[in-house]
Amino acid sequence: MLQSITCPNIGHAIVHHFGEGAAVWGQTITPSIAHLVQAQRELAIDYSRIRPGIVFETVSSVAMLPHVIDGSTFRVHVESTAFRRTVVRREAAVEAFVRCDAGAGCTLKLWGRVATESPSQQSDQLAAIDHKVAATLPVIFTVTFWEISRAPDARMEQMLKEVSDKDRKIRELEAKVALSMCPQ
Repeated sequence: MLQSITCPNIGHAIVHHFGEGAAVWGQTITPSIAHLVQAQRELAIDYSRIRPGIVFETVSSVAMLPHVIDGSTFRVHVESTAFRRTVVRREAAVEAFVRCDAGAGCTLKLWGRVATESPSQQSDQLAAIDHKVAATLPVIFTVTFWEISRAPDARMEQMLKEVSDKDRKIRELEAKVALSMCPQ
């Protein structure tokens, strides 16, 4: 069964048709993607942390007021405390994952790197942040890859939950039968 998503574009809408489980993807920010990103006031963002002793960890936060600069970057304001927790070296970029609702039951996901606007500004801004104040920090998100895919279907999630509940109940009953068969 073919599914479709209508993306706004300059002049006319573009309709993408894709099969169940397929996705529309790219590596540059098109006008349609720029419109979807800038239409959001807040975006969910996850930073990845890989350090000695930490195999892989993500820190979730919120990115606010996105503004597309060019075909591969956009500027957002992020919560400084979450950003500070993920920065290993002040001049290093951090791997990040941004997601937002694209409408019609689809989600826009963007993978890339986040860094402050310039390395010299980064050290000054990070040093100026007070730990007690939940300030925002302007950063540049450089897009590596994006995709628009169908959001998880609520019906499918409900069916999976029901199956796991039934499996748990079967295990409980099997354990009771095994206990009842044991000699007293």
